[in-house]
Amino acid sequence: MTWLPTTTGRVVDLLRPDPASIDFRGDVAPQLARVARFGGATGGGIFSVAQHCAVGADALFHETRDPALAAAFLLHDAHEYLMGDIITPVVEALCVHLTLDSNGRERAVRVPEVKAQITRLKSRLDHAIHRAAGLPWPLPQHAEKAVKAMDVRMLRTERDHLTVPCGRKWAAEVEAAEPVPMRGRLTIWPWPKAADEWLMRLDRYCPQALNRAA
Repeated sequence: MTWLPTTTGRVVDLLRPDPASIDFRGDVAPQLARVARFGGATGGGIFSVAQHCAVGADALFHETRDPALAAAFLLHDAHEYLMGDIITPVVEALCVHLTLDSNGRERAVRVPEVKAQITRLKSRLDHAIHRAAGLPWPLPQHAEKAVKAMDVRMLRTERDHLTVPCGRKWAAEVEAAEPVPMRGRLTIWPWPKAADEWLMRLDRYCPQALNRAA
């Protein structure tokens, strides 16, 4: 079984996703609003992928005044409405096979095909989602670079605002990232608000997406 039912009862084929099966209002927004960042390890409730995307899109627009870049950030994790948020430590762990050598010592063997398969699945879904929104895929190089940079900065900001320090350093790019300027600290939105706010940004930065679905 490589298809998934959605909130509205649609069916999305994960291997051959059809842009016509993408419903931003009925499926994407509410499902993203119920997907937890950090595996749910945030105090005070679930910090959703929808909120991450909405806040980051606003930050990128504030810095660039480019609605196309803001739209790209808003949609950069939209595939997670179907896949969930497979957090980076889990992906990294899946890419390592622990085995014993001839002397009985544990040895780590990289399995890069796992990450490659996840990347391919994300790309297939992103292609359908961007077509449904009337946007190009793959992203232009400058947009891909801007989205990646803001994503790391948002991760640093979210970590600092929402998680309990664990006494270990994160990846070097996260530690070196410039936090996103905030008025006060991040607060977690309830999922219905997160869904509404995500849709408001979709209408603001990518209005053709909802117009095409109307």
